[in-house]
Amino acid sequence: MAKNKFNILNARITFKNIPVHKITNYSFKDISTASESFKKINGVSECIIIQTASRVEIFLVSKSEYFAVEKIKEVWTSLTELEQIDIDHWDQTLEVYMNTDVYHNLLRLASGIESVVVGKEEILDEIKNMSSSAKQAGNSGKILNKLFDSSIRIATDIRNST
Repeated sequence: MAKNKFNILNARITFKNIPVHKITNYSFKDISTASESFKKINGVSECIIIQTASRVEIFLVSKSEYFAVEKIKEVWTSLTELEQIDIDHWDQTLEVYMNTDVYHNLLRLASGIESVVVGKEEILDEIKNMSSSAKQAGNSGKILNKLFDSSIRIATDIRNST
């Protein structure tokens, strides 16, 4: 079996872990600037951020076998207005997924299964818009573009057939 020459990571804070009104504490004022900051983490080559009222999700690609979650936390906290209590509870609120789990979670998100209201259609448009913005800004690349394009296509097919 061939070993991946890259790793994909999804770090996220969602309504499932904290109250919806606290999500804004974890939100970025400028998503493009935040993406560029995450790409400065050693080994990270691509970044797409999905940010809505009920979630903030960061998708990263790295050639490194080891993702420094502490470095992600450091960048995230430097770009937001987190209170000390939020930082102290970081480990209980942050979900981290790797490789194939990232794809499964993105499919669930794009198809509306992970929405506050299951089946919410707006999330697919939000994913399309944020993926497109990341492409235009040069923050995503071949790997995340393929991952997102595939997820968007499959989620669209699911919505059209159900």
